[in-house]
Amino acid sequence: MNRDEKLTFGISKDVHRGVEIGALNNPIISPASGMCEYVDYTDTAGLKEQHKGLPDRAAGIVDVNHIWRGSGSLASVVGGAERYDYAIASHVIEHVPNTLGWFRGILDTLKPGGIFNLAIPDKRYTFDVNCPVSTIGQVIEADLLNLSTPTVRQMFDHCVHIAKIEPGDIWKAPINPGDLPPFNGEYALWLAETQAKQIIEHGAYFDSHCWIYTPDSFLRILRQAALLNRFGFEIVQFFNTEPDQFEFFVSLRRPDHGASAEDVKMRQISAIDQHLRSLDNARWQAALAAE
Repeated sequence: MNRDEKLTFGISKDVHRGVEIGALNNPIISPASGMCEYVDYTDTAGLKEQHKGLPDRAAGIVDVNHIWRGSGSLASVVGGAERYDYAIASHVIEHVPNTLGWFRGILDTLKPGGIFNLAIPDKRYTFDVNCPVSTIGQVIEADLLNLSTPTVRQMFDHCVHIAKIEPGDIWKAPINPGDLPPFNGEYALWLAETQAKQIIEHGAYFDSHCWIYTPDSFLRILRQAALLNRFGFEIVQFFNTEPDQFEFFVSLRRPDHGASAEDVKMRQISAIDQHLRSLDNARWQAALAAE
């Protein structure tokens, strides 16, 4: 399956009505090709202003139908619950300050059986390579605090740790991540401190990779969140990062009405454990092939 097929898994764009989050200028479902609405954290004019340094990108940004910061009710923003057959988010989850609140907001807008497809950057092959992997404690903290903007810590870690490297370049030649220069240059630490003060003093918003994942770490966080009854989706498909690529994909499904919480949890854990075993087998086979 190619990238578009993974992000449209279970979707018939001619029949289904959906929502795409953070599409910018590169929607998976274009305005002309399907019944799709677009959600972002600010309006179209705000996005074009943010990306004005890249004129081609700014010019192609789709019209934003609904503004949502990723926390709180999305249903109240888009006009009601169980409105959509599908949702799509490509390289959005890492920017959302409250992952679990974001999942809940999207879940409520989907019909029973509705599909949510995501593309997620794999830190090992992006400029996040030197960033520490996110923990379940950080994810729960963000949910309990109901975060809607990146915190000082989220911004600071992003600003300081991201490296100067293009996505996927790590596949092309032997690279020691520790030797990579900071993306924000030698003054990254001081830039982060300056921005931290602006967050504290003025409530400034700095777009950041709030969350750092590998395929394995992402699945384990979902497993822990499911055990705590904080994750409502079931996993339908999981596509590991392929050679020469820098992202992995997951297809989620809203459970049907009438499914008990315990039955959903059992299916969640069973599916996650199956995918974790598949990742272990892939690592084992790769190690054998390297010998």
